[in-house]
Amino acid sequence: MREYKFKRGYPATQERLESLLKKHFGEFRKYNDFYIVSFGAVEELKIKLEEKKKRLLVSTKTKKNVSDDLAVKTIRTYNKFLEELTGYTAKERQKMLRKEVEKLE
Repeated sequence: MREYKFKRGYPATQERLESLLKKHFGEFRKYNDFYIVSFGAVEELKIKLEEKKKRLLVSTKTKKNVSDDLAVKTIRTYNKFLEELTGYTAKERQKMLRKEVEKLE
């Protein structure tokens, strides 16, 4: 499960999360504290918002044997969603992940 932080000025609220899920993926369902989405090359995207800690927990299961076009479109949609929600670009998220991996080594 991946963890994403929110940039200052980007509220970590359920209403905002639900609005952006609808905008980027169309439909979603809620199970306990998780929002579950299926789109493009993603079989299941599970998202949990921890408002108090201002972080987003994400787990993904991808489909096998999808076209390159579908895979690229899926990644772009996912990255746009995360950027609009958290305020961090894919490049910034990658940089933060590298720093966390270096801490573990």
